[in-house]
Amino acid sequence: MDYFSAVAELIALNGGRLVGRTRLQKSVYLLQASGINLGFDFDYHHYGPYSEELANAARDAEVLGMVDVEWRVSYGNEYAIFRSHAPVSDFPNFDKASEVLKTLGKYDATVLELAATADFLRKNGYGSDAWEETKRRKASKITPQRLEQSKALLQELQALH
Repeated sequence: MDYFSAVAELIALNGGRLVGRTRLQKSVYLLQASGINLGFDFDYHHYGPYSEELANAARDAEVLGMVDVEWRVSYGNEYAIFRSHAPVSDFPNFDKASEVLKTLGKYDATVLELAATADFLRKNGYGSDAWEETKRRKASKITPQRLEQSKALLQELQALH
C-alpha cells in the first residue's frame, strides 16, 4: 500500500473524519506501536513522534483528491479536518486497526501526544525514565488527569496486542 492511500484509508476507517494534524501523526504512530505497520518512520520533534513522510503523504492524498482537508481556526490556532471515504479493503489488520482507532477516539489529541511521546522515549533510550522525561518535555501540557489518561491509553493499547 502506498503512503497516500494509507492516509486516505486510515481516515475512512476512522469514520471518514479525523480532526487535527497532531491526531493524525499520533494515531499513525500509535497504530504502528500496536503492531500495524504502515511503513512510516518517526523522529522526535516538538510535539513528540513526527513523520515527515506522513505529513507529505497527507498532502499528496489531498492533491490526488483522496482526502478533503478543511482548515479552521480556534483560539488563534489553525487546524485541519481531514475527510475521506476511500475503500478500506486493503488496510493492514483491519479489525485490529479499527479497535485501536476506536480506543484512540476516547481520548483528546493532547493525551495521544503525551502517550506517544512516552512510548517513543521509552523505545529510544529513556526506558523506565520515559514518563519523567515526558513530564519534563511537556511540562505545559501535563496535568495529573492527562498523565493518568495517557498511561491508561497505553495500557488499553497493550491489552489489544
